[in-house]
Amino acid sequence: MIYIPLPILFVLSIYLGVKKPVVALITCPFIAGTLFLLGASEENPIVILSAGIIFLSTIIAIIFSKTEPDEINWAKITVRYFIQIIFSIVIIIAMFVISPALGFVGIVFVIMFIGSVISYLITSRYSTIAYVISTIGSCIRQNLPLPMALETAASGQNDKRSRILLSIKKWLVQGYSLSESIKRGFRNCPGYAIAMITAAEKINQLPMAVQAIENNMSTQAKERNKIRPVHPIYPLIVMCFMFCISSGIIIFVIPQFANTLAEMTDGGRLPYITRLVLGITNLILVNYGFIFLALFGISILVILPMSVYVRFRPRNSEKPYFVSIIGDKLKWYLPILHWFEKNYSMVQTIEMLRLSLNAGYPVNNAIANTTTLDVNCCFRKKLRNWLIKVESGLSISESAEKCGLGSALSWAFDDKVNQGNTMQILEALESFYRKNYSYCVNLARFIFWPCVIILLGALVFTVILAIYLPMIEIINSLVQIV
Repeated sequence: MIYIPLPILFVLSIYLGVKKPVVALITCPFIAGTLFLLGASEENPIVILSAGIIFLSTIIAIIFSKTEPDEINWAKITVRYFIQIIFSIVIIIAMFVISPALGFVGIVFVIMFIGSVISYLITSRYSTIAYVISTIGSCIRQNLPLPMALETAASGQNDKRSRILLSIKKWLVQGYSLSESIKRGFRNCPGYAIAMITAAEKINQLPMAVQAIENNMSTQAKERNKIRPVHPIYPLIVMCFMFCISSGIIIFVIPQFANTLAEMTDGGRLPYITRLVLGITNLILVNYGFIFLALFGISILVILPMSVYVRFRPRNSEKPYFVSIIGDKLKWYLPILHWFEKNYSMVQTIEMLRLSLNAGYPVNNAIANTTTLDVNCCFRKKLRNWLIKVESGLSISESAEKCGLGSALSWAFDDKVNQGNTMQILEALESFYRKNYSYCVNLARFIFWPCVIILLGALVFTVILAIYLPMIEIINSLVQIV
């Protein structure tokens, strides 16, 4: 009787995997797990084997399920990541069975491979965004019918970029605006680009807005392509290797040195640096090891995947995500990051002010357009307060100063000092903030990394002293005995 539902479950799992992959991904573990427990309780190998076959067939069906060009098959993506993780774990376990040292090397290579894949995906994402935005910008500047131009640009190709252009074209043909078509057809488009295009559509300044987005992306691309003296992950790798190697030596070797030194010198103690490093290592690994192990597990299983997810997920300027709000507030209230965040937000704000004023909009509407940009949420509050003060009758310059938007922006709208020169001053301010941001980023980088290298050198030197000073003490004791 128990064998009758097995073919039905097998066919149903394949059908759901092809037609409803998300439903199949959710129900597959429960069905296979129930069959496995049932077969194990009755000691029926056929039912246990059927559970494995149903699980594997569902996974294969999900992998071969079809996906529309404008849709994201999260079930297929999850299954692919699951298979890669299982394959990596099996390889590492096999390496550990052969040799523990080989297993450690395998873990290092897997971590390096994952980092390389993430780096490649980030670079590929930026290049795709630049290609799509530049294609849309060139079509708009040539006054071409945008749906037809996008279809022509994507004709004869079948890569990811062409599929994105065709997806945007599909939504444009259905009557959606450009910003809404990009949201639906290009889900990985940056939030600031969508916000800028959305605001520019209201004031009929799409060509200038797309050009501003291209300039911003070109500046970011130049910064990413520069040779860095130190990769950001290098200090973390050095510290992890140093901690793993030194911990084994300090825990298992140094206590033997302490016993030998105590016997040879009638109760002699280890050097102070060695005792200090030994105490810190015991504190981390022995006394509170479970806490640090839990923090390490959380960082690997939660924080690291969450950071990668946030890195690839575009921001939503209309309804910011909870994680984006927390990140904005942290960057706004931290001492050094506050300046960079405000400077970057000022660049986008002045760009939109210039576009709105060029289109002939009054100042209050221009300020209202800036409140829809993808800027820091704390900075957006200042823009909304500025709009409220201006609409209540307060002067533009004075209200900008009171809202904390800076004396430079206040000076640009000061009618007593710069009457009639607001546009020229805004253009100069935009160039100033953009170049000042790039200069200070490079300056901070070239100041910060040498300090990090010096700190790493000091840590490595301290560990070396802690390991070798007991040897020197033992050798001096032997010399005195001789």
